[in-house]
Amino acid sequence: MRYLIGAIADWGMLFKEAFRCCKPGGFVESVEVNPTFLSDDETASDVMAVQTWNKLFREASKSFGRSFCEIEGDVELLAAAGFVDLQVTDFKVPVGGWAKDSKLRQVGQFLRATIENDLEGYTLMAWQQILGWPKDEYELFLMDMRKALRDKKVHSYIRVRFINARKPWDAR
Repeated sequence: MRYLIGAIADWGMLFKEAFRCCKPGGFVESVEVNPTFLSDDETASDVMAVQTWNKLFREASKSFGRSFCEIEGDVELLAAAGFVDLQVTDFKVPVGGWAKDSKLRQVGQFLRATIENDLEGYTLMAWQQILGWPKDEYELFLMDMRKALRDKKVHSYIRVRFINARKPWDAR
C-alpha cells in the first residue's frame, strides 16, 4: 500500500482488511509520505511560503477528516490488526539541491521539480475551498514557494515511512 494519505478515513479498518486478505506468512508494506516540510537546522521555519504550505496540508486534514500528513499510530494500528515482525524505516528526503551527498542532492532536485511542476495541483483546492484565502495572494504564494524550493539555503526535507509487517503463520 503506497501513497494513500488523504484517501483513507479509517486506517485501522484498511489494515484489518489487508490482514484478512494476506495469506499466513505473507507480508504487507505500507509506504506513506508526509508532505509537510521540515528542517533540522530551522532554515525552513523562517520561510513564510513553506509554513503556508504546511498549514494548507494540516488544515486540509482537519477539514476532510483524513490525514494528508501522516498516519497517527500507524505501527500500533498494524499490530492491532494482527500483523507481527513490524519493521519501520523512516527516510528524510531532501527537497532541492542542498544535500551534501551527491545521490541525495539528485533525489532532492527531482523532488523539487516534481513539487514545483504540480504546485497548483497540490494546493489550489485547499487554498480556495478550505481556507478561503484571496486568489491574488495565491499567486504570490506560488511565486514565493517556487523561490523557496530553489533556495539552497533552505534545508527542507519530507519524511517517508516504510513499514513491513507479516501475517503470522498460524493466523487465519
